[in-house]
Amino acid sequence: LIGAAAVGSKVSPADAAYGEAANVFGKPKTNTDFLPYTGPGFKLLIPSKWNPSKEVEYPGQVLRYDDNFDVTSNVIVTVTPCDKKSITDYGSPAEFLTKVDYLLGKQAYFGSTDSEGGFETGSVASANVLDTATPVVDGKQYYYISLLTRTADGNEGGKHQIVQATVSDGKLYLCKAQAGDKRWFKGAKKFVESTVSSFNVA
Repeated sequence: LIGAAAVGSKVSPADAAYGEAANVFGKPKTNTDFLPYTGPGFKLLIPSKWNPSKEVEYPGQVLRYDDNFDVTSNVIVTVTPCDKKSITDYGSPAEFLTKVDYLLGKQAYFGSTDSEGGFETGSVASANVLDTATPVVDGKQYYYISLLTRTADGNEGGKHQIVQATVSDGKLYLCKAQAGDKRWFKGAKKFVESTVSSFNVA
C-alpha cells in the first residue's frame, strides 16, 4: 500500500535525484556562466570566472578581464577616436584588420630562421583568418573576425582570437577575446564566442 501511494504522487521541484542538489525553492535556474558589464557606451557579457585586470596593453583600452586559470584567455575593449562614420569606411573586414593588426601580438624573436614549424623563412609568426561576418545590430554595422594566430615560441598551439568592432559618434569601439588553442577545444570556445557576440555599442 505504501508503494502504491508513492507511485501515484507527483515529484515536486524540491526533490532531487540521488547525487543532485535539491532545488529547495523550486525556482528555475539562471545562467551563471556570464555576468553583464556596462562600460562607457557599450555592453557585453563577461565569463563569471574571469577577473578584472589592470594590465593595459593597447591604446584606448577601457576594459580587460582574464581567465582565473590562464591569462592567455582574456577579453579587452578599446575605445579610440576615429575619423570614420561607419566601420565600412575602413574597407572590408580584411582591410580593417590591417589597421588594427597590433592587436594580434608582437613577434618576440628577431633573427634568421628556416623552417620553424612550418613558418616561412625569416618569419616566426602567422595569422590565419578563419571567419568574417558583417552583422547589423540595432542599425549599426559591425565587423566580426575570427583568427588563429601562431608564434614559433608560443605554447597552447596558437591563439584563437575573435574581434568585433563598430564605429559610433566618431569613436572606434573594439572588443577582442582570445583563448589558447588547447583550451579552445576544452570549453573556452563557448566563453570567447559568447563574450564577443554579446558586445553591443549604444
